[in-house]
Amino acid sequence: MEGATNELRQVLSAPPPNWQPPPGIAPNNSIAILHASLEHVRDTGDERYLFLRTILEVLHIHGFLSGTASSPTPLSVEEEQVIFHCATGLRHVILFRWDSFRPSLRTCVRDFLLNVGLGLSFSDPGMGPSGFTFLPRTVAMACLSGAASLWKRSWVAGNDSDGIPESEGQSYVENMTNNAIPHMQRFERSEDLFVYLNSLLIAPFDEAIQQQQLMNRKRYTGAMSASFLSLLVGEFTGGNSSARYNLPVEFHRSCHSIFENGSHGEQSGLDFTLHLTMTALSSLVGYVLSNTSNNIMQDESLMDFGTCIINVSFDVLSWEFGAGSNKWDFSRGVNMSAKDSGFNGVLLRPPQKWREVLIRPDFLGAVFHVYVAVRVRVDGNNSFESTPIQKRGKMSHQLRQLLLQLSSIAPGPIFTDQRERGAYAGFVLDGCLDVLETLLTEQQQHQEQLNDNSMIWEYRSAEFVDFLTMLSRITSNFRTKILSQLPTFQRFLSALCAVGKWLLESSVAECHQAGGDVGSMEGADWKNDAIAQILQCSETMAGDYWLTSGSDSQEAKAAYESLAFTLAPLYGVHCACRVRMASLEEHYLVRENAELDEVREEISALSLEEEMTSAASLGRFNILTSMKTLSGMFQDCMPRLIALFGCAGAGGDINADMAALLEEARMLIVCACHLLTDECEGETPAIPESVVNACREGGSPHHKTCTTCIVDLIQLLKSISEDQALKVTVHPEDQRLSPLLAKTLLWFFNRWGAAYISPSFEEYNDDSGGILETWSKPESFQPMISFFTTLCLLYFCHWPQEKEVVFESTSLLLALGKKGPVVRDLLVADSSFEKIAALHSICASLRHNATQPEISAAMTRIGGDLSMGMVKGYQRLPYDDRAKVLMALIVGCSDMTNEKGTTMLKSCLQAIESPFSDLMQALANKQAKSQNIHVQESACLSIFLYSGVVLASEMSEPERIPYFLSPSFPNLSGLMLYYAEDLTICESLLKLFRDYAERYLSMLTRDQCINFFSASTSLLKSYSEHHCKSRVVVKKFDSVEDFEEEQSYNDVLCAIQLLIQLGSKDFTDLCKTSRGVDLNEITDVIFFGLQQILPLMTQGLLQFPKLCNYYFTLVGFMVETYPQYLCSLPLDLFNSLLNSLLFGMSHSDPLVSKSSLHGLTGLAKEHLKTNALCNHLSAKPDIIENCTRRLLQEVIFQPIIWDRLEPAGMTLLPLVAIDIQKFINLINAISQQFGEKQKQLCCAFEKLIKPDILANVVKEGREGRVVRVQFKNDFDAFVRNVQSFLVIM
Repeated sequence: MEGATNELRQVLSAPPPNWQPPPGIAPNNSIAILHASLEHVRDTGDERYLFLRTILEVLHIHGFLSGTASSPTPLSVEEEQVIFHCATGLRHVILFRWDSFRPSLRTCVRDFLLNVGLGLSFSDPGMGPSGFTFLPRTVAMACLSGAASLWKRSWVAGNDSDGIPESEGQSYVENMTNNAIPHMQRFERSEDLFVYLNSLLIAPFDEAIQQQQLMNRKRYTGAMSASFLSLLVGEFTGGNSSARYNLPVEFHRSCHSIFENGSHGEQSGLDFTLHLTMTALSSLVGYVLSNTSNNIMQDESLMDFGTCIINVSFDVLSWEFGAGSNKWDFSRGVNMSAKDSGFNGVLLRPPQKWREVLIRPDFLGAVFHVYVAVRVRVDGNNSFESTPIQKRGKMSHQLRQLLLQLSSIAPGPIFTDQRERGAYAGFVLDGCLDVLETLLTEQQQHQEQLNDNSMIWEYRSAEFVDFLTMLSRITSNFRTKILSQLPTFQRFLSALCAVGKWLLESSVAECHQAGGDVGSMEGADWKNDAIAQILQCSETMAGDYWLTSGSDSQEAKAAYESLAFTLAPLYGVHCACRVRMASLEEHYLVRENAELDEVREEISALSLEEEMTSAASLGRFNILTSMKTLSGMFQDCMPRLIALFGCAGAGGDINADMAALLEEARMLIVCACHLLTDECEGETPAIPESVVNACREGGSPHHKTCTTCIVDLIQLLKSISEDQALKVTVHPEDQRLSPLLAKTLLWFFNRWGAAYISPSFEEYNDDSGGILETWSKPESFQPMISFFTTLCLLYFCHWPQEKEVVFESTSLLLALGKKGPVVRDLLVADSSFEKIAALHSICASLRHNATQPEISAAMTRIGGDLSMGMVKGYQRLPYDDRAKVLMALIVGCSDMTNEKGTTMLKSCLQAIESPFSDLMQALANKQAKSQNIHVQESACLSIFLYSGVVLASEMSEPERIPYFLSPSFPNLSGLMLYYAEDLTICESLLKLFRDYAERYLSMLTRDQCINFFSASTSLLKSYSEHHCKSRVVVKKFDSVEDFEEEQSYNDVLCAIQLLIQLGSKDFTDLCKTSRGVDLNEITDVIFFGLQQILPLMTQGLLQFPKLCNYYFTLVGFMVETYPQYLCSLPLDLFNSLLNSLLFGMSHSDPLVSKSSLHGLTGLAKEHLKTNALCNHLSAKPDIIENCTRRLLQEVIFQPIIWDRLEPAGMTLLPLVAIDIQKFINLINAISQQFGEKQKQLCCAFEKLIKPDILANVVKEGREGRVVRVQFKNDFDAFVRNVQSFLVIM
């Protein structure tokens, strides 16, 4: 033992053989040499046992081994680091060279590390100037971690190796270790371990112990025992701290299963651990509650011991049951923590056998009492307690996490019936409410003292968030039906309202104090989290089917009334506070002229959207009260806002007060919108059921008042919009007029109009009047239609450059157009809508830089009651916005039964067609030069407008669109002859053709298909000539990303998507009818397009998910349908295709990998059938061998195999059948890399590869299916076998 430390230092100070320093590190860097040498000793197996000998020597010198007579003395910092690395190195060496060590030495080292880590290796701790001397925690935990790993390695029976030769060195270090601790605790079985740990955990609660030194020693040992159990559970769950074992995933699965379920009828390790921890926890709870008067909370050793017990209880309850089969799989590597794999869900699902331990409401209540005793608080003299705050704060935090778990136990067999679930929920709810009420009381009585101490404030904020999260879990878990039957339900709602009100009002107060600088508010984040939990409770209860379905009507009605009168008032406070804070923040930003962070603003907007959606569920419990609250706030804000609009044109910049007022109005509109409407994208817009019920006769005694409030609010918002829009027509540049406010109003009208105007009564359970009838008849909603169209017209003409305002305006028109024939008839009859159509017709030929005479000529040609100013304003609209307006116009006037609408539709389309035909004729006759900037802009305008027509697929009778567009496709593709080098125009044309194919292929006639195919062929050929052959993929290097911007290659994506559509069955079936297009022509075009794209598809581009998915969809289609074409590609293109397939087969996306594997299968089968790859193989003989090698090493031998098992097997089969001898040679070469597993791997392949199966790989019919099914089953067994003994490095 002597000299081991010096010998280790000498070894670590010299660089290992053939070592090269990492780039940028000097060769003589001592730290780099130390780490490299340490790794070298670990990897070479520590042949001189330096790790173990050094541990023994240092511990012996400092008196930490019972074989010494002296008392322990502290380790130096350098010695602590040495022992730590020796302990971890010793663990690594034994785990990686398990079969090289005698079983007796392995168990000796295991028990030695456990004894040292637990503090059992010496008799009495020494008393130093600062207290008792124990091993540093880092060293103790390293020893315990090593012991836990060695216990797991030997847990599964049959792991010990027989026939290990005798080794004098091993015998020597084993004897040395045994002599170091003569009375070392040894364990033969895991049961012995648990029995002994149980004795250590309960020993500190022995009331017979009077000596404080002995008590502290036992508490320390108990704490380390609990820490060891946590480490042991972590090893079996595969947490991030678990060791590397040099073993396959099958070993870890087996250990996980046996630890969870036991073997041979024995109690499982998990059950033992649960019993130990819950027994210790019960003892801790009883001890604390029976000694509260003895000031035991000032005992730091008890705090440490209690924290460790609670921590291991938390770890046990975090166990993922049934996860053994997939816990250690797949693409995310072997070691996945519970957190990574989704433990943080709402529900906990322990097995029924844990019922007696967990379902103990009295014990649960006692745990809450312990928490109250432990938590950091202020005493009656307004001074903080003298107990070390950090110790108590840590223990109380662990208790909260444990209580959070216990509040998340899901319904199931662990509860005998609903009554028991209710009783359990009641205990949890009572405990949470007690603490929350205490927190509120302390906050009110000692606010000044709490605010002056940042540490206490940090603990207090964590308490609020955790207990509110607990209430949210309880609400999600036990549901409203159970909670509403508890006697504390009303108290629960009152507490939520009271805490929420305090959180919101204190946030406003802090915002005032910070002068609106939200970023400097220290409590903003945690208060927002706490408020989110309260709103989550509300949203969960509002969405409870039992509450809204009408079942158990009396109980549900009573619960709803409680929510409406107790919790709903919080909505008004929430709106007032959020509006005020937004106003203060805007005031600060304008006052300080602060720069806005776009990313932060986007995140804030999303957070606000989520919060307002949740808050709306709160307000809908009592619609009338919520509407009155909002109406009052609007009445206060609107006079000031109208006065601000009245000053438009007075000049000057906007000041902070004006900006704050505009933001206040905007936030009020946001609140109203979320309260009265739902986001219905992709669904039929509908009025929220709670609004319908509140305004329905019989649904509420105040239904008329509620309906009147909503109508008044709509009229108020209408007047605001009208007032601002009229001012915009006169002073569009005045900063008092807010585009953001206009956008918000349009957004409100969009969501409101889609649901409330002409509602479909079939969508509602009851159509007995109320809000449903308010705007249900044409005469009732015609004024709103007229107002909307006029509003949009004014914004199109006077704010054309405000993108968001224009977008919301077109969205509003489109939403109205989709409401049905009645609304469309009113749109067509409206003068403002007619003016918008006339503006489109005039400006369809007018570029942005059109001259005054050109504008006048267009106005004369079209006519209409339009001023020059309106036309010039509409002309300034960006071309893509003009396209969206056209789309809305087409949808709005698409009813074939309306003659005026049909005429307007024809005029709108004719206004596009005529200028474009004239342009193409001028280009063909060389009357216009394609490079002229005016001509180029006219071409862009025409393409955008045609795109707007294509996007109008939601119109009535959309089959009319192909009849209009088909004659124009030759001219559209003909633009490529003039602008093939202009990537912007190329991309626009590809998008147009792609969108048309996606929307209209299913409704095309044969002639239209042929016409579209011919135009697409011409388009793709011109595009590929100029943008594929000479295109260079440029890498952009920066500190964050090292690959191309996907947007730069959007044209490639559009081309791929167009090729996919051209190859679809609907299209080919129509084209190949009599006198149509030959199927080979379609195939040739798709093949040609793929040829051009292949050189661009580098691994950099394939990193982009969307581009990658579409590319492999196209390749998969081609290989599956026409493999002969791909096999005949030139060698360089074939290599590009093959490399992309090999890249894709190990892709993280299973769909991409399966498409790639199917592609490889198709190529291999085609070669087996026709020798299609002969030419390529003569030039590059290792093609098949390389594919097979990479398939084995990158897919089959990897954990990712499980989600692509069948396609991988079907790919391997034809690759092997091509040349069995080369495959045998390949397997022999690969198997040599696996050392002692070589023979086992070769035997597995011999069982898999059968001559009769290889001979029938390409056979069709029943015989081929039988062969494939047999190989599929064999391959499944093969993979399971191989994965059980191969270690993926």
